[in-house]
Amino acid sequence: MRIPVLMFDFGNVVGFFDYSTVYHCLGLKLGLSAEQFEAMMYERGVARLGVEFESGRLTAEEFARQVTELAGLEVSFEEFEVHWTDIFTLNEPVARLAAALKQRRYTLLLGSNTNVLHARFYRRRFEEALAPFDHFVFSYEIGELKPAPAFFKACVDLVGAPPGSCIFIDDALANVEGARAAGLQAVHYRDTPSLIAQLRRLGVEIPDIES
Repeated sequence: MRIPVLMFDFGNVVGFFDYSTVYHCLGLKLGLSAEQFEAMMYERGVARLGVEFESGRLTAEEFARQVTELAGLEVSFEEFEVHWTDIFTLNEPVARLAAALKQRRYTLLLGSNTNVLHARFYRRRFEEALAPFDHFVFSYEIGELKPAPAFFKACVDLVGAPPGSCIFIDDALANVEGARAAGLQAVHYRDTPSLIAQLRRLGVEIPDIES
């Protein structure tokens, strides 16, 4: 195994997400703007449901039922799934970076706070871009959310490398700090050029690529 092992967050690192499309589509059914629908749902506690879903305590069907009940909507599970999942776009420069790292024989892991609907969607939509990743750790599968130490332990255990030989890349500072507290090296993702520069300073061999 080539050291260090590179561990990437998905949301706003490998891929971007935008919930406004969900709020727009569902809000239209109630005559609300995306902003009004979002504010209403957060006031009614949708964030708690999101945490339960991403930690694997709710099935997809139960999550959809509770969200639509919270909104006062009658929407089939199939329609809910279409709206809920189609929120992602690929971060092309990071995808090129992952491919270049794999060509240099680095072990890559994707570690994400996510739910079964989103993970299933983006693994299918971005199958080619995610092909360089050797391992996947999803919060809903292991029952732990970043920045909990158990999440990073699951990542380290899966790759079989010492924590200090792993670099976790995340856009959320809390997760970067959580990774460091768990003994990993960590990089705060802001943009791809600065990510490449930081990885090179940590000794990662990266060829010249378009970033």
